Amino acid sequence: MATDIKGIVEGATKVVGTVVGTAAGVAAGAAQALMGRTPTERKAVDPMAEELYWREHFAAEPYFDGARYSFDDYLPAWRTGWEGKAKYAGRSFEDAERELQQDWNWNRPKSSTLLWEQARAAVRAAFERTI
Repeated sequence: MATDIKGIVEGATKVVGTVVGTAAGVAAGAAQALMGRTPTERKAVDPMAEELYWREHFAAEPYFDGARYSFDDYLPAWRTGWEGKAKYAGRSFEDAERELQQDWNWNRPKSSTLLWEQARAAVRAAFERTI
């Protein structure tokens, strides 16, 4: 009889473990879906490659104001964009703009004089460029 009870308890434990594991997997998938992405959509961004790209192309950007700002002033805005593309995968710039603005305000260096109005175009350019 003790063996039968032990077998029943072990069997129930396996069933409960499977149910809990499945529920956790479903919950994780649902959370990803609610955030607008699936786990496989998140792509790694190479920050060094992104920075190199912007170092080579920044002066040609229509919003770049070389009389008032330098590359270093815009770099945190571009970083916000390329990091945001991975962070808000599957969303358009318009859909993620509010969060991107919060990210910019949070991550903006104290020394930066760029406000969101000046940084927005750079954030968008990096967000939309990043694949």
